[in-house]
Amino acid sequence: MFTVKSLLVGSLLTLTLPLHAATDYGVSEGNEELLIQGLESLASQQFDNALGQFRELTQKRPDFRLAQLVYADLLASQADPLGQVGNAQVQRKKEVQGLIDEARARLMMTREKPGAGLIPKSLVKMSDNQKYLIVVDTNISRLFLFENRQGTPTLVKDYYASYGRGGTEKVKQGDLKTPLGVYFVTGRFKDQNLPERYGSGALPINYPNMWDYRQGHTGNGIWVHGSPVDTYSRPPKASEGCISLTNPDFIELDGLVDINNTPVLIGNGMEWVERSTWVAQQQEIEKAVDQWRADWESQNHERYISHYSKTYKDSSRDYASFSDYKKRVNSGKEYIKVGLSDLSLFTYPNNPDLLVVTFNQDYQSNNYKGESIKRQYWVKEEGRWKIAYEGDPSKGIP
Repeated sequence: MFTVKSLLVGSLLTLTLPLHAATDYGVSEGNEELLIQGLESLASQQFDNALGQFRELTQKRPDFRLAQLVYADLLASQADPLGQVGNAQVQRKKEVQGLIDEARARLMMTREKPGAGLIPKSLVKMSDNQKYLIVVDTNISRLFLFENRQGTPTLVKDYYASYGRGGTEKVKQGDLKTPLGVYFVTGRFKDQNLPERYGSGALPINYPNMWDYRQGHTGNGIWVHGSPVDTYSRPPKASEGCISLTNPDFIELDGLVDINNTPVLIGNGMEWVERSTWVAQQQEIEKAVDQWRADWESQNHERYISHYSKTYKDSSRDYASFSDYKKRVNSGKEYIKVGLSDLSLFTYPNNPDLLVVTFNQDYQSNNYKGESIKRQYWVKEEGRWKIAYEGDPSKGIP
């Protein structure tokens, strides 16, 4: 018989919702669904059901520390009153608090999950050759995977995710924070080539990117990776700045993404919009990019340079020297034709006035022809988008 003085922790109870609120696009292995079922059973005081559900979960995943903690408390509560999760002579209070935070984050997803068909506002446009895109919302400790279905991003998977112990908005080496912004997967590390703390593998991202470099941000080694081999999952703030998934979830994610062309948008409190709003935003920004292209072809220097911010700076020129250089080069052409393909557009999740534009550029003039990949950072100034940086992303940071 259960004797309960206080059911779990008050903060967890305020977040519990009916099970039908859980995601319907699939969770790897079903472990999270079983955890939520157990917590919902506790919320409705169906203690025998909860005991069975947590017993099943701990048998499936003996390394699931949160499940083990709750199951142990349920067993103990049959003899002694249950005050809160992990109250039975727990020595490592910090670790227990981390597990409570994990339960809170997992339950929060049942309340905060985006409605069907919604799209992150910062996901403006995926290019035709980008099959998948990763969105991380640290506010709810969640990684979302979108598939590009004929130009429309469609949410297909989501996973519980940990992030940096120092929080977010990484600025310097060693601050243990996770960067917020627009990044891209740059490679893949297999588990056999990694220390055990990275689990089943890792996908490095391009932090610091060129914009981070311009802001003076330092640090490196920000990855999306698995969990330590002896741990199923970790508290929300547990890594040294990386995004950490359970190993089964990482293996599933790793099997889908293209290591050469997967964007990673990281925000703290992602804004989601209806498709009609998303389409209108996409058209507005595409129009700004195409006007820049057309004004370049016009060879009218004033129209062309008006698309650039006075704060412009690339790896070798500031605004004044860039303007002089372009005026000299473009005036010597008989004609200029610029074609853009594989265009992708993303705004920074926590800075919607910063836009990342990437495309394949096909340039032709009377004396030069060439193709290249170009990445630009646009800033909104007095209601108008202007270019603050452009360069070849394959060349990296100087």
